Amino acid sequence: MNRRPRHPYPEIYCDLNARMTEHGYSLERRGSIDDLAKLGLTLQSAVGHRFVFFSDDADDAGRPDDIMFNGVVIHDDTYGYLAQCDPDGIYWRSQLDCDAEI
Repeated sequence: MNRRPRHPYPEIYCDLNARMTEHGYSLERRGSIDDLAKLGLTLQSAVGHRFVFFSDDADDAGRPDDIMFNGVVIHDDTYGYLAQCDPDGIYWRSQLDCDAEI
């Protein structure tokens, strides 16, 4: 399994079933809005900010292992507020190197 450094960005919930574009996922969901609010942000004020986005998942044995990606909040004229995934793509929480940060 490829290890990845842990990013210093805040984690925001993102429903990966809400894919709107090739690399964009809707943030207009209660979990995303609530996580942003905890940081004092709205969808509008989060545009341009970088986050680690996550969605609940489990490994083959049923242990929690969130699906994650790094990205930025954008506003799309057609689809609204989106989490735009970075080119390095999606990974799982179990791949994070807990001792290293970027």
